[in-house]
Amino acid sequence: MAKRTVSRPRRAGTGAAASGSQSPIRFNYDVVLKDLFQEDRPTLLQQIAGGAAVDQFLNVELAAVKENIADLVLLLKGGEIQHIDFQSWNDPGMPYRVGIYGLLIARKYRRKIRQAVLYTGKAPMRMRSKIDAGTIKVEYDLIDIRQFDYEALLQSPNPGDYALALLARGGAEHLREIIQAANRLPAHQRQRVFTQMAILSGLRGASERLTMEFNTMGISVEINENAFLKNIHDSAFAKGCEVGAVNVLRGLLQDKFGELPKWAAKRLDTATSSQAELWTHRILRAETLEEVIGGK
Repeated sequence: MAKRTVSRPRRAGTGAAASGSQSPIRFNYDVVLKDLFQEDRPTLLQQIAGGAAVDQFLNVELAAVKENIADLVLLLKGGEIQHIDFQSWNDPGMPYRVGIYGLLIARKYRRKIRQAVLYTGKAPMRMRSKIDAGTIKVEYDLIDIRQFDYEALLQSPNPGDYALALLARGGAEHLREIIQAANRLPAHQRQRVFTQMAILSGLRGASERLTMEFNTMGISVEINENAFLKNIHDSAFAKGCEVGAVNVLRGLLQDKFGELPKWAAKRLDTATSSQAELWTHRILRAETLEEVIGGK
């Protein structure tokens, strides 16, 4: 049976929005990173934890938080709690979010807590690592994954570090070297790492180059063999298709009616692919913008 070569996630990376007033599309890469850190336990995990060994993963739902599942909560060997949050874009509200998580986790376990945010985005990191709100103060480790060199991660015996090497300093520029190193892993590890790379490459705008390298080197990725990662990939692909349909509609509307007013642009930003398809069919017979997408 022929193997299926990976198709890259389309327009599914941070900041993958089209020009104009469209809102940025942010695919939830955190889900992939959470799975990678839990299942593969890369050496980077222990470094973030200050060298302490991980005793147990404590993934808990936290009441009273809108996004109420912390990325990773670990019980360290010394008895402390380590909270790690993955962030692929510069969120100005990050210190407040981390502070809320920290208080809720500390209340639940009644232990000392360490916190870290691992930034994996492409843009330079611009977030704050602490806030002073009077008697309430929040401070945590803010780590750019590019603080780590790709070569050091490739020397690790842990396969999870190979996928992270793509995001580390110099990784995107040495994509082929990383692929070649991963290609020497045992088959079951190799397929998992290649699938992780196929998804995480969107964080560096390297999806097309990765696919070209895979094809050049005769590498195929069997996404269907890993149900979890297949769901992540298919979700990204579906999101890309939806964005594509809306972008086509946006172009047609601008060609016919000129620059779109703010209310119309906002409506397109929240449109689904089925709405975009319906509105596209209306364009030919419509004489006004309102006849296509409705009034204000």
